Amino acid sequence: MKRRVALLMVGAMIGLTACGSQATTQESAEQPKEETQAAEEVSEVVAEPAQGQEDYIEDTVLSTDLLTVTIPDEFKGKFQAKIIDNEIFVYDKASNEAGFGGFVFSVISNVDKGVVAGGMYTKIGEVETPTGEFYDVLTSGPSDVQWDYTTNEEMPEDYGKLYNSVSDILANIQGNNGATYMHGAGMKGEDLYEYTLSQYLTAFNEGWDANQFEEAGMSPEFYALIQYDGEKAYDEMGFAYKDISNDGVDELLVGMIDDSDEASVVFDIYTMVDRQPTLVVSGTARDSYRGMEYGGVANFYSSGAMDSGVKVYNITPGTNELFLQYGVKYDGYENEENPWFKDEASGDDEDKWVECTEEDYNMWFDRATEQCLKLDFTPFSDIMPIDYSKVDLSKYDTFTKMLDDFKPGMGYANEPVGDTDVFFAATGTYTGENDTRNAIDSSLFIYDTKGKIVFLGQVESYGTAYPLSLKDGYIYTGGHHIVYKYTVKEGKLVVAEEAREEFDTNGNSTFYYAKDGEEPKKVEDDSNLMTLFDEYANAKPVEYSVVEKP
Repeated sequence: MKRRVALLMVGAMIGLTACGSQATTQESAEQPKEETQAAEEVSEVVAEPAQGQEDYIEDTVLSTDLLTVTIPDEFKGKFQAKIIDNEIFVYDKASNEAGFGGFVFSVISNVDKGVVAGGMYTKIGEVETPTGEFYDVLTSGPSDVQWDYTTNEEMPEDYGKLYNSVSDILANIQGNNGATYMHGAGMKGEDLYEYTLSQYLTAFNEGWDANQFEEAGMSPEFYALIQYDGEKAYDEMGFAYKDISNDGVDELLVGMIDDSDEASVVFDIYTMVDRQPTLVVSGTARDSYRGMEYGGVANFYSSGAMDSGVKVYNITPGTNELFLQYGVKYDGYENEENPWFKDEASGDDEDKWVECTEEDYNMWFDRATEQCLKLDFTPFSDIMPIDYSKVDLSKYDTFTKMLDDFKPGMGYANEPVGDTDVFFAATGTYTGENDTRNAIDSSLFIYDTKGKIVFLGQVESYGTAYPLSLKDGYIYTGGHHIVYKYTVKEGKLVVAEEAREEFDTNGNSTFYYAKDGEEPKKVEDDSNLMTLFDEYANAKPVEYSVVEKP
């Protein structure tokens, strides 16, 4: 399976998986031998249903257990479909019956995870079952020409109309049997990496040293830059979202902001694995990365004037593993007379260096360099939380007036808490259930008896699985082994209850509990913790409005 997936990714990277014309064939002829061979293997491993004509369906409403795909009436009589388990395949009827396949697209709810997004399949959304399970919804397209190319250089009219309608058809998929389909869910970086970025903000605010950055899987280069430039560094470090794994889901790339036209230097890259943000690589100034135009990662490294090179990888779909495509290096220590080498390894193996010519070295090095991306980084200064304990709030007459100084992406809400109304200001938001905007942190404000704005303090949870929530006038925050319950009394933020579980080096648990702002004390069991978790589970996440970018 790993070999099959990797080949699919190569095909997507060099642009051979698109449905095309003679131009595609001409472009493929110009590819270096290694990539052309890999691309040819792609078409051999991508199988499409091959049952007899009697199995085709011509109904415009096509349903599996979880999804319903509706083909517009204008294509009635011009298409055919197959439904196999959880996947729907759609074909152009004329091309199919003429013996040229006619495949246009397929849709699958990936219940058994038998299909891996990346290459031929890309994610388009998620489906939630009535019992709360989430599954990726993927689509695939043709890997080669699927009409009578002996008489048509371009797509036949009917095939072309159906092919060009695919995006609209996919956007109108509906859930079936009580399931809910969410188009675009689980794909956008803004919704996926909120907590990951908050860890960088924590590191910056707490003044982590280089070792702490490395222990957390972050590049120590961020520490070095802060030491050198101070707060100015937050304008020079940034992040971008980009799908560089060709699976339809954004990666998070964190690196340096540069005013030049050169490709962006990236130190840390994260991808989604089993619906969780996961570190792929972390680099340094002499061992950094670049995102690539057609998907993939280029690793540029140097240990000095006599030793430098580049390796180009794909991210293996569904994992945080890198799959080597090619590499070249200049190594004067190995051979001063002929210092040019190419890595003939591939996949999971690396460092099978063989001598090559200077011309070959330059060709591969230039190829990697030319495909590297200039990213539109957002500087960390744009999302650094405002320290409201240091802000002169007297300049704001109302909570609404505070929005004038909010940074793009910040969220806000107004909710009753305790004995008063409270204004919530979140550093950022993410998409929660029912497409609401939730947050894991907020600064809290009230009006005092004279109508002046007062800062109460800040509340924060430990990840997007624990959104700030409300129930019966209480705010709930928490993490895997801790819950806080807050309220507001007489103009002050009060910890009404808190409970947590701690572990010693042998894995033994100790439980703590406190109420009404007292210091937590050891308790015999987890009953207080479980009670607060139950309350939390029944609380409603705070729904935020979001300040949009100008």
